[in-house]
Amino acid sequence: MISIAEAISDLLFVRDVVVVSGLGAFMKKATSAKVNPVANYFAMPSSELSFDANLREDNDLVVSYISEKNEVPEDEARRLLVMFVSDCFNSMKAGKKVVLKDVGTLYYDWADDLVFEQEKSVNYNSDAFGLCDFTPQPVLRSKTKEEIKEEIEQQQRDKNTPVTVDEKAVHEEDKGDNGCPRHLGWLWILLAVLALAVVGFGLHYFKVIDFGQWKKKPVRGVYQPRTYTLPSYIMDWDEVVENAVETIEARQPVQEGNILIIAGCFGQEENAARLVNSLKNKGYTGAFYELQGKQWYVSFGRYVTEEQASAVLREIRANTEYKAWIKK
Repeated sequence: MISIAEAISDLLFVRDVVVVSGLGAFMKKATSAKVNPVANYFAMPSSELSFDANLREDNDLVVSYISEKNEVPEDEARRLLVMFVSDCFNSMKAGKKVVLKDVGTLYYDWADDLVFEQEKSVNYNSDAFGLCDFTPQPVLRSKTKEEIKEEIEQQQRDKNTPVTVDEKAVHEEDKGDNGCPRHLGWLWILLAVLALAVVGFGLHYFKVIDFGQWKKKPVRGVYQPRTYTLPSYIMDWDEVVENAVETIEARQPVQEGNILIIAGCFGQEENAARLVNSLKNKGYTGAFYELQGKQWYVSFGRYVTEEQASAVLREIRANTEYKAWIKK
């Protein structure tokens, strides 16, 4: 038998809105793929889930699905749904969080407002099937863009330079010390080898010497062909240089901006300094801390636009354990 949470998760793959009678509605919104030039991060297409507690009208979608999958009457499925909704409200009123597997978490905040947090491990966007987020590794070079271009131009000039041959010097080298052509010496050597071959054949023919006893059976090895897979597209040198320079520039931290991504706040400065050192060791070179009021705030960096900060925040929450948040 499938549970109510599993039924909601299955329906979200094929429906944009799933209404749970008495509880609320789960709504799905597709988001396109994104590129974060600050964090050098590529995010696949995904879907954002939201929850509206005001949409509680009677809807038989979940009831029908549970009845079909569990092979029970609809009245029994409706009774199970009512019990599930009642248990959810009782748990949240007791200060507990209700975890819906593969969907998210429901709970009441300090202002008694119903809050929903989406489960990030499941992507309900069908366009993202088979895709994943990734961070490309840059090609780091010790030379600047101008030096690389100068070397390429010099190699091109050397390649296009015609080669001249001194024919007189070549003819003089072909002659020996006595003034005779050097290739006549090779001719005498060739005649001597032919003479030895004729003598050896004669000795073998008249069975004076048996060359067959000197033969050894060759050792035959097993030939195993190797298979190489070539990329479908190979960038030329100019594209490699351009991509390397742009990647190095994109990884530089933003020095100006009023939007911060806060990693934590402390009452003592040494705790904030310890967290900043930990962030820098993990690659967040723009991390710093500052005193605001009576608290020391530790930030991943400064960002100019809210879109950049939001993209970096998603990357931090997806790949680290920090519960970061944006502070303007």
